[in-house]
Amino acid sequence: MMHAHLKRVPRQERSQLRFETVVNVSLRLFGDNGYEAVSMREIAREAEIPIASVYQYFPTKQAIVKEIWLRYSQTVQQELGGDLMRFVENGRLEGGEQLIDRMVDLITELQLSSPAYVEVWGCIAATPELRILNDQDTLNLAEMVTEAIMTIRPTADRDRMQGLSLMLTESASAITKLTLALPEEQRNRIVRQLKESMKVLYKATIEAFAKG
Repeated sequence: MMHAHLKRVPRQERSQLRFETVVNVSLRLFGDNGYEAVSMREIAREAEIPIASVYQYFPTKQAIVKEIWLRYSQTVQQELGGDLMRFVENGRLEGGEQLIDRMVDLITELQLSSPAYVEVWGCIAATPELRILNDQDTLNLAEMVTEAIMTIRPTADRDRMQGLSLMLTESASAITKLTLALPEEQRNRIVRQLKESMKVLYKATIEAFAKG
């Protein structure tokens, strides 16, 4: 499933180098010119690779977007997974506020790492297959957060914690995406407000659980 979008998975060092070149050049071109304006032929020309070699790995331009999205998704899951391990080791639900800071900062930094992400998210939103995968990824992240909370407090209401986790992960992902095209000062202000709002929601839900 991880490689279902590829025509061929690169194995040899030379093939892997070509593959990475195509991904990196595509990111740059999508960021510079927009997804729709970039052709597979232009990607091949800029990568200095025969067009046949590009199609050898990526059957469509959309397949390149999926590869970019998968890398983004895997990075978020790995980094957030490490943060959740530390959250659980700490054993205190109050540590969730630091976790929220880290989650929002992580997603913001990754999305700002390339101007192409504005184009990538637009392509995902317009493509049913990728949109479904992206939604499932959000649900998976939410389940990771739920499991961490339930590990610390096994008596918590799972349904309530699942709802909380989904609202936190979706807010962090969706709102930071919307801020990508904003001026830096405005973006930073909204990100701070986002963190504050997420912490209020988290604290209120945890307190309500404690009273209940």
